[in-house]
Amino acid sequence: MKAFLPIGLLVGCMMFAQAKSLKPNNLYAQLCEVNPEWRKNRPLAQQLGLLQAPTIYANQDLLAFHVQTLQKIFAKRATPHLSPTQKRNRQQHLAILEEYWQLRNCPRNYYLPYRNPVFIDHEGRYCAVGYLMLKSGKKEFCEAVQRNNNFIKIRQIQSQEFDQWQHQSGLSLDELAWIQPYYIPQTRYEEVTTLGARRTPRFLDSLQTLKLNRPSDDYLYGHEFSKMFMGNELIDVQGTLKKLRYWGKPDWKALERQKMELVNLTQYGTHLYVIANNRNAGGFGKAQFAIFKWTKQKKWERFNVQFPVYAFFTYKGKLYAGGGYETYTKAIEDGRSVDKPQYTHSYLLRLDGKNWTKINQEYGGIVFGIYKKGNKSYLATVINTSLGSKRAPILSKANR
Repeated sequence: MKAFLPIGLLVGCMMFAQAKSLKPNNLYAQLCEVNPEWRKNRPLAQQLGLLQAPTIYANQDLLAFHVQTLQKIFAKRATPHLSPTQKRNRQQHLAILEEYWQLRNCPRNYYLPYRNPVFIDHEGRYCAVGYLMLKSGKKEFCEAVQRNNNFIKIRQIQSQEFDQWQHQSGLSLDELAWIQPYYIPQTRYEEVTTLGARRTPRFLDSLQTLKLNRPSDDYLYGHEFSKMFMGNELIDVQGTLKKLRYWGKPDWKALERQKMELVNLTQYGTHLYVIANNRNAGGFGKAQFAIFKWTKQKKWERFNVQFPVYAFFTYKGKLYAGGGYETYTKAIEDGRSVDKPQYTHSYLLRLDGKNWTKINQEYGGIVFGIYKKGNKSYLATVINTSLGSKRAPILSKANR
């Protein structure tokens, strides 16, 4: 069984939703993923009822709960070993933690293919410990961490300035390490040389991903991922159209009459190509996608697609449209049969002449385009973690 989410719902789920699957099956297990320090404090978690508590669905809510709970735990601790100045600083920092979790604006892990701390993301979101230091007048130190070792864990920081700040803060190193969250990954990058060929995948590791994903580098090549998942509008229609040179003036009313909403557009050759969908088609949670071409005859040529597509990109002179879909498996819950998410699959089309050809290779996620740096290209995919599915397996050369 194959199904998909409409683009608006998909984007919201990917940005803010935590994976909801059979594991973790309680709130304590979730918190252990947010920060492994929770495993050292299982008796306290049991006392707080976290092992019996249900999971939290939204990721930012889970992160906020993590910080809020630790703020309350630390506030109740006796601190006779601290000086009056340290006690005062401790109370101030706990008040700042309350301010922080109420913001619900933790960093996004766009960089690594696994859970890991991110001190400051490229849009300026600070982790909880970084926020404490920022409010203590340590902005330059925080920015130095971001430049030099943005994925460092608190216990790994070797700095006299940090040691002095930690000592004066009234918070122990163990407490700061417990506060620092590990953020879920958002994307994966695979180095590609030929799209559609049988291959043994080569994915970027964390250091390579960091170097590739520096926002200051001008290497973004026809890739809509950053627009869709980094807080910007999906597409500036009028601004984009002004930059393009194509035949005629598109009849947007004609698309509206077909109840199609614009998802993306691009120019290829002298023609304008558009991805659009009808969110009302097929019932709740489904959408009908299509690719349109504006022709010299001043009309739209329509190509219906089997699964959702979201982004155009060019590779080796060819135009591609990328997207993906979910597959489900049957399971029994509360005595009844339900569909459970199984895999997130890629869906990739290539324009060959007048027709779009499906690329019959699995890339293990929803395709959003190509990153290009130097003479190398990287296919970017994401997985809809809110559904609890996994990346579809890739059949490599070694598995023939």
